Amino acid sequence: MIDIVRGDFSCAADLKRCCDEAFAQYIPLIGKCPAPMYYNYEEEIEKNIVFFALNDGRPVGFSLIKDGEDNYMWLDVLAVNPMYGGMGTGRALIAFSEKYILRCGKHECRLYTNTKFERTVKIYLKYGFEIYNKVVENGYERFYMKKSLI
Repeated sequence: MIDIVRGDFSCAADLKRCCDEAFAQYIPLIGKCPAPMYYNYEEEIEKNIVFFALNDGRPVGFSLIKDGEDNYMWLDVLAVNPMYGGMGTGRALIAFSEKYILRCGKHECRLYTNTKFERTVKIYLKYGFEIYNKVVENGYERFYMKKSLI
């Protein structure tokens, strides 16, 4: 059973561990660590919103939400331990994050993902996101995606 809870400052080490577990598989694909692996999660928790997915009380994934301009917020990081992939953990985090964004009075969710993360791109497309830009930033080739929540 997956529970979603809001993270706080005491969760920084769990965030980093979840991030590393989720993104390590992509290092061979892109030849370096994905950008979220470089985040300082103590700072991210201080500035942004984090939701944890818990399985039997153990953090197995998280979403990191950042405020955007105008009418949107960013689903900046979505990370799920691969051992819990395919069990609805990512979908639950996306749905919970989207509801939070709506409660904040925003009507669009945006994110970016590496273009080489083909499986991830397909999942986001399946859940209603659309690609609106392709860029190279900080050495990463990214798709920018968005989804209307209304």
